[in-house]
Amino acid sequence: MSDLILTFDSTFDGFLSVVYHAVKNRVRPVRICPETAVQTMLGCSIQFVPSDVRHSALVRRTLCDSVGYDGFKRAYYAYLSSAEDAIMTSYTYILYALKYGKHTADYMSAPDIFRAYQLEKKVSYEADRMKGFLRFAVMEGGVEYAPMEPDSDILALLMPHFADRLKNIPFVIHDISRQKAGVCAKGTWFITDATDITPPRLSDDEETYRRMWKAFYNAISIPERKNERLQTQMMPKKYRKHMTEHLLY
Repeated sequence: MSDLILTFDSTFDGFLSVVYHAVKNRVRPVRICPETAVQTMLGCSIQFVPSDVRHSALVRRTLCDSVGYDGFKRAYYAYLSSAEDAIMTSYTYILYALKYGKHTADYMSAPDIFRAYQLEKKVSYEADRMKGFLRFAVMEGGVEYAPMEPDSDILALLMPHFADRLKNIPFVIHDISRQKAGVCAKGTWFITDATDITPPRLSDDEETYRRMWKAFYNAISIPERKNERLQTQMMPKKYRKHMTEHLLY
């Protein structure tokens, strides 16, 4: 019998549907990946598992019953990581959780359990950082727009925070690297494909605010006390590409 690769539609519900399919049919795939990222491997057969909200909901509920919300969150955050082993780590963690329940943490010596904790911590840390690093610009029409290119797929983690913070202000958070965007209006948000999105022009007020910020920055800076090493530690260079203050000099 050839090894099996299971694919899904790139959504978390699709991934959970794969988990349901694998457990119910007692198959152990050698790899799980989005359909768009599958690569043919010698001696492997490929099977696409359609997303089924009933199956994904059952896995969510069972996982929460087994290891609580924190355990479910750990599997979800591991899945969101950009690491090559993220999906299989999340899958293996779920299998452990379904088998050992609240005793899953006792198996920290198992590589995939320890790895799930690592990935959760990394994704959570980046999401928290991005809440402070994200920069919104007022565009024509009054919509606020914030581009980003995070390592992990954290858009869904950021949207509730900014929907609450910005209240009735319409905004778009654009994950450029993954070509998708979170759109919010009147407190209601959704995530959509942004392959062909073209941001509108900056508003006249935004241009003015940026010039004012540049003048303020130059006025308060003390060249003799500039500490590039500390600045890089507090604000990594990989995040600066879309930060207003680093577009100005």
